[in-house]
Amino acid sequence: MKKIFLMFVLAAAAVSFAEEQVFFCGFEESEGYALGPITGQNDWTELFGHTVNLYDVTNVFSFTGGQSLYVFGPREGGDTGVKKAVEYENPHQGKFLFSYMLKPGERYVRMYLYDKTGGDNHRIAVVHINKHELYIDAGGTWNGGDPNLSVDEWYKVTLLFDPMDRVLEEFYLGDDITLDQIREYCDEAATGDIGSFAIRTGWNDPTDACVDDISIELIPEPACLGLLALTGLFLLRRRG
Repeated sequence: MKKIFLMFVLAAAAVSFAEEQVFFCGFEESEGYALGPITGQNDWTELFGHTVNLYDVTNVFSFTGGQSLYVFGPREGGDTGVKKAVEYENPHQGKFLFSYMLKPGERYVRMYLYDKTGGDNHRIAVVHINKHELYIDAGGTWNGGDPNLSVDEWYKVTLLFDPMDRVLEEFYLGDDITLDQIREYCDEAATGDIGSFAIRTGWNDPTDACVDDISIELIPEPACLGLLALTGLFLLRRRG
């Protein structure tokens, strides 16, 4: 009976260890977000020193819950953006997923990932998506062509990183692997540990898009799971 119980505990631990969400933002009231400009809420800051805020928490569109971030920008004559610092621990430097839900618009929504060591020049990756175009900066620009997205639907954007090898391994748009070639990070100085991310737009024309459910999830290396299994076998043998 003790063996069965221990095996159950180890199985549950393996499942919990297999994936751990260390950051999540759904822009919900329960998370401390109010309708209106995102700047100043939950440590979101505005980039480029612009006073015109074009990133609002809205309840008109949402993927889950009742609120999301409405990206209208850009400001006439220059880029706009908002930035959010994140804090998490990745003790084994295991792989991690960065994902978010996007309701695309006519113009680009750009997601910049910055590492913990520096400023805007330490970019891990940049994803550019609009209704008809997709490309990624990750060790050389990759153009995904025309994804033919609907402005009335939500799409999950997911990047799988391996910090040990400093590569972006896979890119998903929805459930489909769009990029399955290993790519080095944008900036050679980037460590791969996300320190912040920014949502940005380009020049002049309105974007009219929404972002929701931004998350970071850690995925431990197989060696870590193997060590857990070996520990379980050792304990079972001692009890036997």
